[in-house]
Amino acid sequence: MIRFALIAATAAAVAGPALAQDADRFNGPFIGGQLGWQQDRQTLTIDGARASNNASGLGYGGQVGYDFRLGGSAVLGLEGAVTGRTGSTDFEDFDLRQGRTFSATARLGYMVDDNSLLYARGGWANARFTVDDGADRVSESRDGFTIGAGYERYLTNNVSARIEYNYSDFGSDNLSDVFETNASIAYRRHAITAGVNFRF
Repeated sequence: MIRFALIAATAAAVAGPALAQDADRFNGPFIGGQLGWQQDRQTLTIDGARASNNASGLGYGGQVGYDFRLGGSAVLGLEGAVTGRTGSTDFEDFDLRQGRTFSATARLGYMVDDNSLLYARGGWANARFTVDDGADRVSESRDGFTIGAGYERYLTNNVSARIEYNYSDFGSDNLSDVFETNASIAYRRHAITAGVNFRF
């Protein structure tokens, strides 16, 4: 009996740190950066006929957030991010530049093993667009939503890496007065990014 108790105590001492370490995974604050591909697409609709123009560039930015272990393998996370993109969309008479984007999102994930998380994300986004025709420059900030999915994995005890896809919709402008008919332009975005988070 004494021998069994000693063996059990030894096993608990060895397993204890590992279990405690696992409980810390995806549970707490983090800050990080991201880099990847971003495509902005504008679709003009006139009397039901559609024409799209798009341009791709290097997406970059940073994020800060907090993850909560809900028990078992479920994780709930909150994140704020600021991103930007290189380049602009060239139209015949003007350039449309994509400026900074703010986002506040939540994610819900499932730990597929002790170090890896599959998740879906969604929330609010606000993007800035600038129209430049060479003589005048007009900017506007547009509210919208973003949804996506990703995979994140711990590389060390305090560093994790992720890859993520996001789709964003920033609504549309009514251009009926400009074209004197039923017309609008819609703003959409696709992005694939890789990121690194430093966890505390």
